[in-house]
Amino acid sequence: MLAYLVRFSIRFYGIVIALAVLILIYGSYRFATAGLDIFPEFSPKQIVIQTESPGYSTEQVEILVTQPIESSLRGLIGIQSIRSESIQGLSIITAIFDENSDIYRNRQLVTERLSSLESKLPLGVQAPIPVPLTSSSATVLTIGLNSEHKDLMQLRDLVDTLLVPRLLAVPGVADVNIFGGDIRQVQIQIDPLKLQQYNLSVDEVIKATSQLTNLQGGGFIENSNQRFTLQVTGLATTPEVLQQSVIKYSTEQSLFLSDIAEVKYAAEPAIGAAQIMGKTGIVMMVIGQFGANTLTVSNNVEQALAEFSPLFAEQQVDFYSHLFRPADYIKNSLNNLSSHLLLGGFFVLLILYLFLYNLRTAFISAIAIPVSLISAVLILIEMQINLNIMVLGGLAIALGEVVDDAIIDTENIFRRLRENRLLEQPLATHEVVYSASMEVRSSVVYASFIVALVFVPLLTLSGVAGRLFAPLGYSYILAILMSLVVALSLTPALCYLLLSKNSSLEKSPPLIDYLAPRYIALLQFTSRHSQRIILICLIISAAAILQFSTLGHKFLPELREGHYIVHTTSMPGTSLQESIRQGSQLTEQFKKIPQIESISQWAGRAERGADTYGSHYSEFEVRLKPLSGKQQQSVLEQLRDILENFPGILFEANTFLTERVDETISGYTSPVVVNIYGNDLNELDKKAQEVAGVMRSISGAADVQLRSPPGTPLIQIQLDQQKLNFWGVQPSAVLQTVQAAYDGIKIGTHLSGNQKSAITVTLKPELRSQTDSIMQLPIRTLAGQLISLGQVATIQHNSGRYNILHQNAQRRQSITCNVTDRDMDAFILELKQKVHDGIRFNGHIYPEFTGAAIEQAQAKNDLILHSLLASIGVLLLVYIAIGNLRHVAITLINIPFSLIGGIIAVILLNDSLSVGSIIGFITLFGITVRNSIMLLSHYQYLVEQEKLPWNHETAFKGAQERLPSILMTALVTALAMAPIAFNSDNPGLEIMGPMAAIIIGGLASSTFLNLLLLPLMLLKYGKFKH
Repeated sequence: MLAYLVRFSIRFYGIVIALAVLILIYGSYRFATAGLDIFPEFSPKQIVIQTESPGYSTEQVEILVTQPIESSLRGLIGIQSIRSESIQGLSIITAIFDENSDIYRNRQLVTERLSSLESKLPLGVQAPIPVPLTSSSATVLTIGLNSEHKDLMQLRDLVDTLLVPRLLAVPGVADVNIFGGDIRQVQIQIDPLKLQQYNLSVDEVIKATSQLTNLQGGGFIENSNQRFTLQVTGLATTPEVLQQSVIKYSTEQSLFLSDIAEVKYAAEPAIGAAQIMGKTGIVMMVIGQFGANTLTVSNNVEQALAEFSPLFAEQQVDFYSHLFRPADYIKNSLNNLSSHLLLGGFFVLLILYLFLYNLRTAFISAIAIPVSLISAVLILIEMQINLNIMVLGGLAIALGEVVDDAIIDTENIFRRLRENRLLEQPLATHEVVYSASMEVRSSVVYASFIVALVFVPLLTLSGVAGRLFAPLGYSYILAILMSLVVALSLTPALCYLLLSKNSSLEKSPPLIDYLAPRYIALLQFTSRHSQRIILICLIISAAAILQFSTLGHKFLPELREGHYIVHTTSMPGTSLQESIRQGSQLTEQFKKIPQIESISQWAGRAERGADTYGSHYSEFEVRLKPLSGKQQQSVLEQLRDILENFPGILFEANTFLTERVDETISGYTSPVVVNIYGNDLNELDKKAQEVAGVMRSISGAADVQLRSPPGTPLIQIQLDQQKLNFWGVQPSAVLQTVQAAYDGIKIGTHLSGNQKSAITVTLKPELRSQTDSIMQLPIRTLAGQLISLGQVATIQHNSGRYNILHQNAQRRQSITCNVTDRDMDAFILELKQKVHDGIRFNGHIYPEFTGAAIEQAQAKNDLILHSLLASIGVLLLVYIAIGNLRHVAITLINIPFSLIGGIIAVILLNDSLSVGSIIGFITLFGITVRNSIMLLSHYQYLVEQEKLPWNHETAFKGAQERLPSILMTALVTALAMAPIAFNSDNPGLEIMGPMAAIIIGGLASSTFLNLLLLPLMLLKYGKFKH
């Protein structure tokens, strides 16, 4: 099969070359038009359900809303776990499904279960709604606006009526989360004293005004040839008309609404607020759909926003178009990768020319790079794998290796053609090209499959690590396999076309003439001192392996996104106004850092928002000017210094993608999470405080937080059952009165053009902020008497909970922290030990350790285990290629030597081992074995085909003949990766840089063994037979 492919390529070289040109043109077009994303979809298959429960406390939401929904979801096909959070007025449930399930089918199953629930939920609770499916990174753009000339209500009208509908029409946009601004309402603001004066209860006002504002259809009239729609107009829906509306009729004197209330446009009770650069405004997060491409959606959204520029200028609105733009990181990463790949490509061409001293042979070898990579890209696109940083990283790592097969083939053909020219009766060129290709065919094929096979464990990773790194594995393996196809088809075709009549074949390359005798001399010196050198190398290898076990660990390296997210948490119960005031003070301090471009803050939450927090919680988007990785780290340290010195807050500061990965793993933006399960909230709080104390005592712990803290201020209206019975008051009347006064009850809808606003009955704003007003609320008894709420109830100041957490229907308390200046694995081990030794858990309460640290450890163990399994396949391939167990054992000795350089590279970079670093070592394993096979297979050819005796002369001859290809492949791989390795602290290179550095270091040490020690070890212990 392979022989036929090589012979076909030589005979029909024109067709093969034409196909390669076609692949280059079409592949380049597909690559240019394909969208780019940041990371692959790394979130699990999950459905988030939000249920608005206005007026309900956290405890009521948990029992009355969250638990029924959790029960209804149990037993769904493919469901793995259910996570929930109950907060004041909102239930959030996250249902996580099996990785191989269909997300859209999952959503349909959830919707079907929820459809039967609406009637079973308490009065006033809205229907549970599955939020739109979003991408892993979720936010594709954060924008904002404020104005010196318009108030927050006018700005919110502009956003709700013009901006948001237009953005939701952009393909790929799932939702727009809006923070801040005043949502317009027509409010009937009642005065309890006037209600008592006119003998009216709140309930009666609600009923009377509902009749004034109730909007409904009128039907139609139809005669023999026409149909007329009936529409009743003139309803009291505007403040002016409502104020003049009669709510109590009398022949003597009617009572108007203006007599007991003030009717005006006012703001709906806020659930969120925002400020930009210290000025109050509106912040909007544009959320991408599941599977949508971040760069494409960002560009489309920006085109849509450009339509509003004249409007913003006319309305004197300050618009901030890039408070946060993940696409910037994509573009910076692509620019960095592209420039470094071009530089690496230049180094490849330089090495090829220096070693081959022939532009044609250099071109033949180098053309394998674009053809192999673009072929891989085409297949990836057809496999519906989106191009992202990880895919491009896999191609970048493969850059230096896809040319190796072509180099080996080209160099051997080049050498055999040169030898053929020196014969008295030279063979036909096509025969020489064919035989030279077939000479290295088996070693090239086996070596390529070995390099590809060592990457297979990457495809077997589970969880977030698997979803993140599998596309890197796919792109790398495809690039290697495509390079093999190129080496067996395009390379022989081009060699036949370009080298048939090349006069320079008669001259050997000057660099080889210079290196060959010196290499032989060095080999002879090594031969004389082989035992001493081998012993030294073994000692160094043992020391390196011991050092490997002491290296620190982390899931991902620091990402340089040009943007930081800062989370601050005040005491539970802090108002939105206070959170914004604190945020404005922090913003003023942040602005003193000259490298910061813009700062925005949102507090609380947005409707249908992914982040469901209380008024005490804030998030800051800190956008940086273009900076290097080192400068970005400096800004982060300055931000942390400011936050540490700001009183009364807990904080976290990190990059967006790092937080999204952490949040996907554990539900929190911290890498270390301890969950405590049980049913008694007080006991959970007690144990959580103990765990938090242990955390704070461990070196390296930072930003320790309880995620469900007690102590939220609570006002309890305690009904006196005896007094209710004495006065004849229904509890429902009390509940409706309190809800209307402080939360507002909707009684109608005001239409104005294409805008609609709720008409609500509520208390005057100045009275809503006073607890004394509660007792003055008028209530009608069953006997018709008007009394105040204070006659049947008392007020008690108490403390409640901001939120209650569940995991699989069990109550949960979570403690989180970050780790600074400390190895993550060591921190987790110490934390586990101290928690288990110092805290006593009973059978009903138990801890669970999770987070990115645990995920990283699991990913590392899985990689090592699967790599060991893959190594069995590698050994089988090596044995098939070599056919001698003794030679296989000698080949494997090279592996520890490759670790030396890799470990030294990690130490010199002062870096920790991330998942990417471990992948670098796995890659190194495949490259090392391949280089050994190249030398061994050539020795076999010399002994078996050319019938040379196995002695010093044959060993030195084979090593000298393989010197160019081994050096070329090593140098090409190393120099292609060098620009990435030595500039890894920059966008797009953070994950690939450590990989590249490890591969370069390992190549240096393993190439030393291949060229100097392996020939001598084979000479001493190897056996080759004719």
